[in-house]
Amino acid sequence: MTATARATTRQSESRPQTRPNNGNGGKSPVARRLVAAVVALAILTFLGILSETSLNIAYSALMGEFAISADVVQWLTTGYLLLLSVAIPASPFMVRRLATKTLFAAAVALFTAGTLIGALAANFPMLLAARLVMALGTGISLPLITNIILEKAPLQQRGAMLGIVSLVTCAAPAIGPVFGGVVMEYLDWHWIFYAMLPFLVLSFVIGMATVPDIRGGDGPDGDGRGAGAGRATISVPSLLLVAAGLAALIMAASFFAAWHGDWRFRATLAFAVLDLAVFTAMQLKMERPLVNVRAFAYPGFSLGMLILLVASGSVLGVNFLLPILLQRGHGLGSMLAALVLLPGAAVGAVSAPLIGGLLKRHFPPKFILCGLMGVLAMDAALAACAQWTGAVAVAYALFMAFAGFVLVPDQTHALNQLPARLNADGSALMNTIQQLAGAIGTAVASTLIAEFSAAEPYPQAFAASMRVFVGLAVAGIALAALMFRFSVRRPPELRPAAGE
Repeated sequence: MTATARATTRQSESRPQTRPNNGNGGKSPVARRLVAAVVALAILTFLGILSETSLNIAYSALMGEFAISADVVQWLTTGYLLLLSVAIPASPFMVRRLATKTLFAAAVALFTAGTLIGALAANFPMLLAARLVMALGTGISLPLITNIILEKAPLQQRGAMLGIVSLVTCAAPAIGPVFGGVVMEYLDWHWIFYAMLPFLVLSFVIGMATVPDIRGGDGPDGDGRGAGAGRATISVPSLLLVAAGLAALIMAASFFAAWHGDWRFRATLAFAVLDLAVFTAMQLKMERPLVNVRAFAYPGFSLGMLILLVASGSVLGVNFLLPILLQRGHGLGSMLAALVLLPGAAVGAVSAPLIGGLLKRHFPPKFILCGLMGVLAMDAALAACAQWTGAVAVAYALFMAFAGFVLVPDQTHALNQLPARLNADGSALMNTIQQLAGAIGTAVASTLIAEFSAAEPYPQAFAASMRVFVGLAVAGIALAALMFRFSVRRPPELRPAAGE
């Protein structure tokens, strides 16, 4: 197929069909079947986040039950992120090689197996194994959601569809701590896993009926649309390299405080940088790379990924710091602290789809820039009002609302910078960066609060930590300003040719 024919095909797929007198300005709505498929996949991501945020409340009980330290129990989170970040780069191969419905069934099967292991866990290694198996299921489902949206949703509706994903997944941090607190109050931590099983059944039933059976190709274009899906191969050396590099990077961020930034941290970080540099060079030379890093040659996509790293890391870092402030600085119990944070998490969950629906009419960088300015203001407000619980609750709610102005528009706009042949690779890169942001943001926050709380009370230590996140917000604003110059409004194959 020629480049012109591919562009024409892509244009007809991406642009919604216009119909006279359809009452919506000529734009066809997204099919309900596609919405249901996206929700079915988002449930898996929701449950992965729910298990993580609800287990955080149970960490103290787990340390006592298994006679382990905080350095050991934190591997339930770090190990999950490690394996998730390793599984995601293999997703472009899986998307090209296997049908989406097959991948969905595999994701549900793995996640269900991990959930059952967790429910029956009698010791810490068994519980850790459960989290790692669950990470494999999430590692398949996360990129699959984005790929289905890019392949099936009209261009103008991508933001709304990603907003639906954000609504489902952002609800988990709101529900998780309260759910974990209730379970620990009346039952025990095993029921965190038992309670997820009915939702896994629901996801499977909806998904098997609605997930489109897209069969990826690996034709000469590399666009994933050819008939050569069976010829797709995976580079084991590439997979091992990216696994080692990402694992080392997350370990360096996670253990910076424990290692006090000594030679172990520097050696691990140096290894991660060197390893990922070798991986990148290898991918550029390969005819069929594991992940096509040439996606970073598109400036709008690269800027979007940097903003995602800053914004996601900031959100997760603040979400780590606030429960510590409320429990240790304000003397609140875990249930009451979770209830103080609940409005903010709920606002964040609701704002995402609302903003996503507006993207078809407005240039996304406008939302990103305004959102980061709001995040900057709320970071400063949290630092100034750390001693007052009510003020913290209000500032956090506004912080999450402004964060919604950043995350969904940024992801939508960044992916729209790429041609169709890089859809799967862009999705894998985006989801990998999100996991890195989560690990690094949490690690930075834990390092800051540990350092500052050693010399002053928690409210003052929290305020000092938030000033670092103020600096990150300023950096994000600078990156967002560059988007107006170095990004485009439509994917490359939808731009009119010269003379049109």
